[in-house]
Amino acid sequence: MKKFKYLMMSGVVAMLYACGSDSDSGSGSIAGGDGTEQHGLVVIDESKSLIKPYLQKSVEGCFMSGLDFSWKTIDVGVNQMTFKYEFVGDTLVLHSGKAFTEYGAMYVGGSNGNLNGTWQSTLCTYNNDEEETTCYKLCSEVKASILKKYDVTSEDELDAADYEEFEEEYEKKRAKNPCVDEDDVTDVTIKISGDDITMIEKPRETEEKEFTDYMNSEYIADLYEAIYNGDSNAPSIYDLTDEDSASVKKYRKRAEIEEKNRTTTSLTFVVDEETQVSVTVNKINLDRENDKYEIGMTVASGKRTCELNYMSGRVDKGDCDSDNLGKFDDPEKIVTEDGTVYKQVSYMEDSNMDDFDVCVGKILRNLAGSSSKESEPDDAYCSMYTSSYYDCVDEYEEYGTLYVEEYCDYYKTAMREYCNGGLAKTAASTTKLSKNKFKQLQRAHINALEMLLQ
Repeated sequence: MKKFKYLMMSGVVAMLYACGSDSDSGSGSIAGGDGTEQHGLVVIDESKSLIKPYLQKSVEGCFMSGLDFSWKTIDVGVNQMTFKYEFVGDTLVLHSGKAFTEYGAMYVGGSNGNLNGTWQSTLCTYNNDEEETTCYKLCSEVKASILKKYDVTSEDELDAADYEEFEEEYEKKRAKNPCVDEDDVTDVTIKISGDDITMIEKPRETEEKEFTDYMNSEYIADLYEAIYNGDSNAPSIYDLTDEDSASVKKYRKRAEIEEKNRTTTSLTFVVDEETQVSVTVNKINLDRENDKYEIGMTVASGKRTCELNYMSGRVDKGDCDSDNLGKFDDPEKIVTEDGTVYKQVSYMEDSNMDDFDVCVGKILRNLAGSSSKESEPDDAYCSMYTSSYYDCVDEYEEYGTLYVEEYCDYYKTAMREYCNGGLAKTAASTTKLSKNKFKQLQRAHINALEMLLQ
């Protein structure tokens, strides 16, 4: 069962949670992580009731030059914004956008008529045409008020019938009085002292109880549902941390699955007299604050064992090293106002998830009675790796045979695995190359080629 993310009224959202900018290059608003803090100068035009911050934009992170990586902070320009301001008692109202809409975001903490001080954003807007204030509740508060009658604290604890009733009532309340999801809220603090200004933007953190009963997760529910429907599509490992005990019970009953040796991290279940499946979470570390995730998992049935090793996360200072080249996502280009181009790597992943899903899919096919022979080639992977091999040869052959052998033999190895020997049946080595390892090598080779072409 997916946790819902709802949309607010367009137009109000932007004013509530991120100060707008007249610049096409972005407002410097929050992008994730711990938030942003920007400093600069402010120009105040009292005759027109305008406030114009000029904030220095900078980016801290891991930057690459060729195959060298370094952690640094670069200035990328000045972010200029313009707001129309007014005071409603001790509340500061800021109207954004080129037309300065009649709806303004409300800030508290200072004093009437004086911009100097510390101002904190609220979940309220002010309509100066109607002279009306509208404040929004958090959606979690609305949900909590509905859940009281079910004597539970989370919608995930509801059975299917109660959940449908809960969802209907929740939608009615939201239609009448729109609410704000915590994940969509950015708290903004503005500090003004003379011609100095600081703007701090930080995403609202949702306090949730950590879910650890992984054998009552949406992953297990989807696994049981796939068995019931005869489906061979593997569930998503991202659903392992979402609770869905109601669906687990429902599809366990429908598929006539008998569970044995259940714990919060492991489970063995019997599908029929001859077939049983075991699921084990070997390791799981969820560092949400730093966007670091590690999952180790095993799904086994008969002679087939599927091992998952997954790691992903935001690149930190300790990760900024050429040793992690094959794990980095594609770099993002950052261009400063003077035209200097930087390449930043922000996220990394080291995972065999694709191969794991293929393996679990084969277990599901076996359970459905339509398994394919181990010796049959995987046509999709075979085609992809074959194409990449010849592309690699085209790219490197002008640099000599050694470059072709060093970089392209990896793809030849993949072809041996997925094309049943393909073009290299007589090769002595039959080392397996996972799809994920293939992707890592491909990224590294592209970066190496760029360095050679410089």
